[in-house]
Amino acid sequence: MTEGTLILVGRRKNLQVEFTNLKGNLVKLAVPLLQLSVELSEKRQKNIEQLQGLIVELEEVNGQPQKIREKGKSWEISAQPKAKVTTSSIKVTGDFRNPYNFIPTPPRNHDNSELDDRLPMGHGKYHENYWSGNITVKLTTKTPLLIPDAGNATEDNGHKTYPLRVGADGKPLLPITSVKGALRTAYEMVTNSRYGIFEKHEDRLAYRMPPSIGLQLVPARIENGNICLYCGTSDIGNDGKPQGAMYAAWLERYNRNNPNISNHAQKYRDNELPNHGDRVVAWLEKYEKINLRNNNRMFSYWKVRKIAPHGQNLGNQPNQGHSSNSHKSTGIMEQVEGYICITNKNIDNKHDERVFFDTETPISIPLNEELRKKWKELISNYQDIHKAEIDKGMQSPPALQNARWSRHVKGGEAERDLSDGTLCYAHVRKNGSNYQILNLYPVMITRGLYDFSPVSLLDNSLKPAEKMEQLSPADRVFGWVKQKGKGSYKGNLRINALTCITDNCIEKFGNQGLPLNILGQPQPSQARFYQAKDKQGNPLDKGSDKAKSYNNTDQSLRGRKVYPHQNLPENHWDKANQDRIQQDNNKHYQEYYRPGSERDDQNRSILGWVKPNTEFTFNIDITNLSTVELGALLFILDLPEKHYHLFGGGKPFGFGSAKLTIDWDKTDLRKGENWKEYYSSLLPVNKPDVKVKEASIGEFKQAVTASYGKQFEEVSFIKALLVATQGYSDKLPTHYPRKKTKPSTDVKIFEWFVENERTSGSKVALPMLANDGGLPRNPS
Repeated sequence: MTEGTLILVGRRKNLQVEFTNLKGNLVKLAVPLLQLSVELSEKRQKNIEQLQGLIVELEEVNGQPQKIREKGKSWEISAQPKAKVTTSSIKVTGDFRNPYNFIPTPPRNHDNSELDDRLPMGHGKYHENYWSGNITVKLTTKTPLLIPDAGNATEDNGHKTYPLRVGADGKPLLPITSVKGALRTAYEMVTNSRYGIFEKHEDRLAYRMPPSIGLQLVPARIENGNICLYCGTSDIGNDGKPQGAMYAAWLERYNRNNPNISNHAQKYRDNELPNHGDRVVAWLEKYEKINLRNNNRMFSYWKVRKIAPHGQNLGNQPNQGHSSNSHKSTGIMEQVEGYICITNKNIDNKHDERVFFDTETPISIPLNEELRKKWKELISNYQDIHKAEIDKGMQSPPALQNARWSRHVKGGEAERDLSDGTLCYAHVRKNGSNYQILNLYPVMITRGLYDFSPVSLLDNSLKPAEKMEQLSPADRVFGWVKQKGKGSYKGNLRINALTCITDNCIEKFGNQGLPLNILGQPQPSQARFYQAKDKQGNPLDKGSDKAKSYNNTDQSLRGRKVYPHQNLPENHWDKANQDRIQQDNNKHYQEYYRPGSERDDQNRSILGWVKPNTEFTFNIDITNLSTVELGALLFILDLPEKHYHLFGGGKPFGFGSAKLTIDWDKTDLRKGENWKEYYSSLLPVNKPDVKVKEASIGEFKQAVTASYGKQFEEVSFIKALLVATQGYSDKLPTHYPRKKTKPSTDVKIFEWFVENERTSGSKVALPMLANDGGLPRNPS
């Protein structure tokens, strides 16, 4: 028995207990509310001030205070009502829900509890007070389960069709790796463990900058390790904008209504087109762009009238060019030297390329390593985003009709280096006679890099372990592989004997199969969905400036991605292979079916799926789990009724929901000392009863409460997980963001995001999972 003192800390009067622990240290720890006696719990609810300075007695377990009662009084289990997680109270404010959301990942507390990092117990022997044995689990599908057999897929003009993966007995074969992966993900969530994998997030992400930023970009060329600014005939303003005509000269090149070269394109005398990087001489003519509404001049620019390779005869000054209603020639001519910059017809209505020139000696600024690094990250981001589309043979971004890929997108590795001769655009800040280069860009209407990479915003306590001493609960139980370098641990859990026990459980769709709709791709650069404004995972504020995303380390990430269970109408999966996408089914539509039954390289077809109410069984062997580790495992294996995990493919469309239950008659869990007794006795030794579940889950809940200072069901990641596995009880449909109510062949997801970012747009963020009231159909 240990004596301590209750104290109230901070403005919010958080309840803590001060006591001398078994190591002789005076400590102050948060009070686990479930460990308060009935009497103390009632005092806390009536007037928490009564507890300030109160002398109490407690038990210390694994360094944590338990069974806290007033000095001299007996312990009685707290009568606090258990918080019931329900989605019925969530206020619906939107028109639909996004298929995915996030389980928050608040910073972990290094409190020496079983939720903290430590060395694993190993596999060499059964340790006393640690659990080993086997758990038999039943998995029952709630919605159809997709198990595509990639090894036997067929392909027709880029469209792949997958049979259902089956075993020798003809029954569905659910991969053990799929089950283990899903369980590990859930285990990471409920224990708030370190991420097992967090790769390819070291580079900063890019976002589409507003087109107006193009006016502030100055043409530049890399020369002898310096950034040389080619300002044309204008001075650079403090904001980077030209104090006169636009910096670069316009070089006529393309037709307006197709990506072909115009008959009026400027060419050399030998009828050859100028190439990117060519050094040239040119006659320029100054034009003014007129606003036809008020006849005022909007801006002025130089237009190439004659051009020749540097060193060749340019010829005489041309006659004054033609004017139009909105483009007026001033008749002013200039003969200049410069460089051809070709970025390709990367915008539908683009008609000109550019000539970089300067009538004076270009301003020269040293190129530093930070700018080199940011350039490489930016070009890599461009290329990585579009790699799959280019590999498919697409000639331009899918959103454009009369365009082609930018040069830097298709140019490969060479475009990632700022070698001498590179032509680019510089974002310049001017202060008096001093110039600072903020960033370099490949085009004028460009993507920009956020200030910080995703991994920079992740709390160190959540980053993948780098050594054995850093293994979090999920690493110790499910295994760990060091992301960089050597190091691994095979974990203390194995899954085996995974078997389908239901007959006639496959729904078949004929030789052509069922054409699934297109699955969205992860877009972490969509900061309003993926980034949090604080370490607790709260979404960005409505209307916040997109450029201020990923811009300070007080921000964080939303958490671990999850696809909440979808409570769909009972007949949602009926007549699955018929195109019913326009049929309203209680505000839900056939989201999983490809509109128009299209089959191309963007989607996949399946020949069959596993029917709802199909049962699988599997065994889990565990070795040397602590009571808290075991409690967390049993918690996710035996969630409340109508709570489901997701397995297999197609989760955004509602596939793969399944209920897990433990078969206690076939489960045998014992502590190390009990296994010793079992193997050393000649007489039968009874196995522990189902109370193991309540005791271990109870200790797990107490550990979570102690570490995070809230009642278990109110801890952010627990609350979110329980909502995700239960789904929402209202009728709000779930689908990828779109402006139309019904799915159709012409729906483009990006249009919703573009609308959300417009000046008049709502700039809404993805709501918190635990109180997700939905997103607006029209975010403008």
